[in-house]
Amino acid sequence: MSKKIKYISVSLILVVIAAAFLLPKILSGSKTDKVQKSGPDSKNMPLPANGYVVISEELDNSIRVSGSIVANEEVELRSELSKKISGIYFKEGSFVSKGKLLFKLDDSDLQAQMNKLLIQSELTEINLNRTKELFDKSLSTGEEYDIIQNQYDALNAELEILDIQIDKTNIRAPFSGIIGFKNVSIGSYVTPAVVLANIQDIGRVKLDFSVPEKYITAFKTGESISFTVEGLSDEFKGVITAFEPTLDGGTRTLIVRAVSQNPGRKLIPGTFANVNLNLSTIKDAILIPTQALIPKLKGHDVFVLKNGTARLTDVISGIRTENLVQIISGVYPGDTIITTNILRLKDGSPVVIDKMYTE
Repeated sequence: MSKKIKYISVSLILVVIAAAFLLPKILSGSKTDKVQKSGPDSKNMPLPANGYVVISEELDNSIRVSGSIVANEEVELRSELSKKISGIYFKEGSFVSKGKLLFKLDDSDLQAQMNKLLIQSELTEINLNRTKELFDKSLSTGEEYDIIQNQYDALNAELEILDIQIDKTNIRAPFSGIIGFKNVSIGSYVTPAVVLANIQDIGRVKLDFSVPEKYITAFKTGESISFTVEGLSDEFKGVITAFEPTLDGGTRTLIVRAVSQNPGRKLIPGTFANVNLNLSTIKDAILIPTQALIPKLKGHDVFVLKNGTARLTDVISGIRTENLVQIISGVYPGDTIITTNILRLKDGSPVVIDKMYTE
């Protein structure tokens, strides 16, 4: 009897141990079956996405290019003579009017020569008048009179040359503008190679920019442009005035020049400019967000929402803006374009729209 009891006890212990190992697996398998049975079918579950309702709107067909601000007029002031500076008559960075005396060169030697020639001219003129009187009375020959007349004319010619030389010692502003820093001081010996200062007319400015070859026929002189510069919120206007006669062989671009007024002298020569060129205006353009466009080997596709499913649609794209792209064919006003989750979508996938927007 004791053996039977011992056998039963061992059997019960083995059953308990087996149950301890098998019961968690049984329960886990049961839960998994329940989850699998109650979980969604991924093939039929709609994917959430945002939708964009297509509308037609006006589109400015324009391109943006870079340009550079150039002074309307700019001159390096130099002396035509090799002499010392005897006077400087402007304040650096100030506005000067056309004709204002800016630099004076030492002309003492020229003035001395001028006085000498004036005395000689006066004496020759007196001698000429006397010879004329004698000639009229037949007391002098015509040859004597001609010699003195030539001497008088030669002296006057020398006086004119000297007067021009003296005038060149006065360096004046060639036009009204802003004068920069002086590069010399009073007492400096200058030659024609020395730049005394720079002067710029920036009451209006020139804008030089390059246009790609394919757009060169879209512009002509007299057309308006708009541009902006770094650091200023203003948008400036200009008018095209000239074209370079040839294309740049390296970049295949044409350099175009426009002129713009510069109120308050805000535009500074050398500044980088962003130029906006309007080619045309499309009144009924269809635009969609750029992120909705799906590139492929030849062209692009978009997903169009039809009866709750995403339909892959071939489209032809056109002009691009910063955030939008024009659709020339394949999409029409009123269509809903899917803009998010497009990498998970396939043609015919069910879709539920989270957000709908038009702009």
